[in-house]
Order: sequence, then C-alpha cells, then structure tokens
Amino acid sequence: MRARVMVIVLLFVAVVAVGLILQLVVSARQNDARVRCLNNLRLHGQVAESLVTLRGQAPPPIVPGDMPGAVPAGTVFVVGRPPEDRLSWIADALPVMEATLQPRKALAARLQVNERELPRILANTRQPTTALADQLDQAAKWDAGTNADIGRQRLKLFTCPANVPDIPATDPAVTQYVGLAGVGTDAATLPLEPPVSPRAGCFRYDAPTPFSVIHRGDGVDTTLMFAEVSGDLGPWMRGGPATVRGVDDTAGATPPVGFGGQFGGNHPHGITGVAYVGGAAKFITPRIDPAVFRAMVTISGRDTEMLPGGE
Repeated sequence: MRARVMVIVLLFVAVVAVGLILQLVVSARQNDARVRCLNNLRLHGQVAESLVTLRGQAPPPIVPGDMPGAVPAGTVFVVGRPPEDRLSWIADALPVMEATLQPRKALAARLQVNERELPRILANTRQPTTALADQLDQAAKWDAGTNADIGRQRLKLFTCPANVPDIPATDPAVTQYVGLAGVGTDAATLPLEPPVSPRAGCFRYDAPTPFSVIHRGDGVDTTLMFAEVSGDLGPWMRGGPATVRGVDDTAGATPPVGFGGQFGGNHPHGITGVAYVGGAAKFITPRIDPAVFRAMVTISGRDTEMLPGGE
C-alpha cells in the first residue's frame, strides 16, 4: 500500500513538473515573440529613414535648428491613380531594405542591443529584397504584371512572429504592421498646409511629412508612426489602407486597441506593439483611453477635433 502511494505521489510530482516546464517553454516563446515584434517595429523606422534618404524626400527644416528628416510618403505617387491602386511605401523601400538590415553599430543602438547580437536578430528579418526591387514596375498598379509576382513574396520584417498569418502561396503576401495616418479613415489625405488639421498623423499618401512639423507639434517621441494589426490584413505591396491607416473614430467603430480592435491582437492579454517617430517601440494595453491613443497617432493630438458621427 505504501509503495502504491509513493508511486501516485511521484506521478503527481512528475505531472506538475511537466506542466511547469511546458508553461515555462510557452512563456519563453511568447517573450521571444514580443521581443522580435518590437525589433520589427524599430527596424520599420530604420527602413523608412533609409527610404527618405534614397528618394531625397526630406525637405529642409521649417526653422533652422528644427529636426531634419521626414516620414516617407505612404504610396508611390502616380497622377490619376487612387492610393489603393498604387505601390505602397514598403514596395518603394525594397531597394534599401536589404542594405539597411545589415549588422552595424548604429543599428545596434536603435535596437538597444549589443552589436554582437545583431546577426542573430537580423537572421529573422533579412531577405534579398534588392533582387525584387530590380523587377518592380513603379509606374504600374500594385497587382499588375511582375508586381503581382513580387507581391506574393513573404517579407519576414512585416510579419508578427507571435501570430504568423496563414496565407496561401498564390495570394498576395500581407503586412501585420501599418503606418499611422492620424484620426479618421480620410486622415492620410489631409494636407499639411497651415492650419494643419489636428486629425493629421505622420503618414500621408501623396507626400512625406517633415520631422520638423511633427517636432513642432506633439514631438517625435510622443507621436506614433506604426502599429501592428491582426485583422483586415492588407497586401504589403498595396498602397492605401492596406499599409497606411487612420483610426476609425465614427460611432460604432471597434475599439482602437486590443483583441478584435483596429490595432493589435497578436499577443496575449491584447497588448499592441507600436513604434514612435523618434525610433522607440513598446507595447500598450487595451486599458489605454481611446482618446489618449487618438492623441498619440496625431501630430498635434492635444486638440484633436471631433469627427462627424464621433463621440
């Protein structure tokens, strides 16, 4: 009898131990996915910066001493073609992406890691995008001719490692990170001519947004540039809302953050990865006040105006 009790106790201990080990493994994987997600978001900023340099999109600061640089245009502008038919900023960045994701001291500083760790980190994101860029037809629609073939290429940098989407190989590959255009589904079309709309964010479809404009508004360290999404995923090749979105603030719209929200939904507890114009990346929780989030996605969010039908 005593031997039987000992066997039962040992089995119970073994089951508990296995359960704890599995829990630790799951927790470690989730933590690794969160770290990689934030790295992806930081690298988005680096790629965007390289694109601005390549295209010469950064105008001089409005006032001497203001911050130089710019957020790139959200699409490849073609006269007479609507944003959703154009190439996205991601497609435009293909020529610089591969070179940008190379181990170097400046990139290590941006990711806040030791330079020796970069090869391991970049192994999860670096791909031969230069060859893709050579085949790109920037004058054509995003899904026309060779662009359609390029658009089926899965880009690791634009996939959240915590919730990799299952997309058929014959369909366009998607992005799980979108540029933030401000408040309203039309936010990416708002001009920057004074007075700048308080709904305007850092991404616009047709033109770059100078850092100096953002710096003189809420500031680059408090204005969001990217956020992850889990629903309504769009092709990374496609311009328009597929890759650049404003926060839908109309009556009945889903919450901006969390499971089932407009942004986020890839990680436990509904946390959402975001990146700031200044280069930082972090997670925010569904507990964030929607008004605060709306302010964070605008250039001058302290006085965000109410949208028609908003609350």
